Amino acid sequence: MTSENAHQGGAIEAWRATAFTIAGVIFAADAAILAFNLAAGTQEQYMTVGQAFIGAAWTASFIGLLGFHRDLADRNRWLVRLGGIFAVIGLITNLIMAVVSISLSAGVIGGTLGDYTPYFLPGMFPGIVLGCGLYGIAALRTSTYTRDMGLLFLLLVLTFLFNLGTGIAGFNPVSKILAVVAVLTFTNLVLGYKLRTGSAVTTQAEIDPRDSTP
Repeated sequence: MTSENAHQGGAIEAWRATAFTIAGVIFAADAAILAFNLAAGTQEQYMTVGQAFIGAAWTASFIGLLGFHRDLADRNRWLVRLGGIFAVIGLITNLIMAVVSISLSAGVIGGTLGDYTPYFLPGMFPGIVLGCGLYGIAALRTSTYTRDMGLLFLLLVLTFLFNLGTGIAGFNPVSKILAVVAVLTFTNLVLGYKLRTGSAVTTQAEIDPRDSTP
C-alpha cells in the first residue's frame, strides 16, 4: 500500500493530488492569457482576470500542500506546524485576491487591481516563501517522500522570488511573466502526477506495516 493510499481516509490528504492538478490547469489558463498578450503586443488586456486565475491556482496549490501536514509532522513537528500556519495565511490571501480580481472584472467593486495589490503581498510572501519553503525542507528530511518532492516545493518558492525580485528591479515583460507561470504550471502538474501515480513516495514507504503478515 502506498503512503497516498494509506491516508485516503483524511479529507485533505485524499484531495492533494487533485488540488495540485487543478492548480496546474488554472495556472495554464493564466499562461494562455499571457501568451495572447505576448502575441498581440499588449500588456494589460485580461490581466485582472488572469490575476483571479493566479489567486485561485495558488489557493488550490496551498490546499495540496496542507495535505502533507500529517505525514511530515511526524518527524518535523514544529517545522511543519510553523509552515502550516504560513500556508494557511497564503491560502486565505490568495483566495481573497481571486475574489477581489473577479469582483473588479465584473464591476462589483471600483478601482484597479493595482489599488488592492499592496494588501495581498504581505500575505503572499510569507505564505509562499515560508509555507512552501518549510514544507519543502521537511519533505527533504523525511524518508517517506522522494527527494524531488521537497525540491518541487522549493522550486515554487524560487520561482515566486525570481518573479518578485525581477519585478521590483523593473524587469517585468510579459515574456518573463509567461515563463514564470509556465514553471508554476509544470511544477504543480508534476506534483499532482507523482501523487496520483504513487511515485511521490520512497520504496520503503510503499509498504504499509499493517499489510505485513506475521
